Amino acid sequence: MKTRMQSNSASENNPTKTAQGADPTVEEIRQRAQEIFEARGGAPGNELFDWLRAEQQLRKERAGTNPDANR
Repeated sequence: MKTRMQSNSASENNPTKTAQGADPTVEEIRQRAQEIFEARGGAPGNELFDWLRAEQQLRKERAGTNPDANR
């Protein structure tokens, strides 16, 4: 029997919520963190840094203040 994890967060359940100023979803952060991980060569040990940097970049992009948005 498979169990399914359910999210309590509305933003996690709504991946289409991309309006400017909206919080990034977990999936968006996960995808950006993967891009950061790959861009730095895939070396292990910096997962938290990658996650936090991804979240920060996405929030800044949504606020219109991210100079790294043109990666």
